[in-house]
Amino acid sequence: MSEATKTVVDAALLSILLFPIFYFLVFRPLILHINERKASEDRMRLAANVFIHAREGILITDANGAIIEVNDTFSRITGYSRDEVLGKNPRILQSGRQSTEFYVEMWQAISQNRYWTGEIWNRRKNGEVYAEMLTISAVYDSDQSIQNYVALFSDITSMKEHQQELEHIAHYDALTDLPNRILLSDRLKHAMTQTQRRNQSLAVLFIDLDDFKAVNDLHGHEVGDELLITVSSRMRDALREGDTLARLGGDEFVAILVDLEQPQECEPILDRVLQAAAMPVMVGNTLLHVSASIGVAIYSQDNTDADLLLRHADQAMYQAKQTGRNKYCLYALPTEEAVRNFV
Repeated sequence: MSEATKTVVDAALLSILLFPIFYFLVFRPLILHINERKASEDRMRLAANVFIHAREGILITDANGAIIEVNDTFSRITGYSRDEVLGKNPRILQSGRQSTEFYVEMWQAISQNRYWTGEIWNRRKNGEVYAEMLTISAVYDSDQSIQNYVALFSDITSMKEHQQELEHIAHYDALTDLPNRILLSDRLKHAMTQTQRRNQSLAVLFIDLDDFKAVNDLHGHEVGDELLITVSSRMRDALREGDTLARLGGDEFVAILVDLEQPQECEPILDRVLQAAAMPVMVGNTLLHVSASIGVAIYSQDNTDADLLLRHADQAMYQAKQTGRNKYCLYALPTEEAVRNFV
């Protein structure tokens, strides 16, 4: 073997021997670096895609609360473009429905727990108020200093409206839109508690329309319904602000008169309710006449629970029926003192 050939062979053998060392010292770190950079780029690309295409609105601020980034869903929900909000404070979205105390408690929760979640009312660029489910999270750096705040939210206005519709159906009469028996019970118990606390009186009125069945039988249920709508509206207008008129069903109603310093203060209101019920009602080409018999129980003289108070007012109403109708009768008072006639 020539000297030149031997040199080539030796160099080849040396290269083979040194390749593993060279691989681990040079190539492998380089390959790992490239793979890590590619994985990092993939993660960043994924995060960017999530940010852009998320169905929730996303808002990011710096530590001082200045907006530094929003996504497309933010703009779609609020009506503000990205350029319009960059550098602004999220206060531009406030609706005014939440109190100062609400926001104080929110930021206390973020400070203590590093996040807050709940429902809030905000305002779109066009002035429309909307409901959102919101989560605000604080982002900390390695020194445990706040670096950013991230807010994720979704528009729940339609859900809240549907919820309100269901609550309205559950608590209000479908025909007259007056409170129903369920809401009446809640308001009566609340009013009785307030009456005790303020050392006042309240009056419960059990109202039954006279001759309504005859109108229903003669003219039909549609005419009867129109009559109920009109008469109930007039009786409600005869009450004061803060009083309640509820429909139990059929032609039976209950009114709660609150904040009475003296029981006698209810008498002018009773007069107005009787007059409102007795006013003629025109339905189509038919002029209809009904009146009301009212039983009254006073919750200062009648110191009992809500159900028994209603029953006492009901008993007084039947007494008014039996003594001529179109009048009211006070429960547990002598008839000659309790009955007032309004013709």
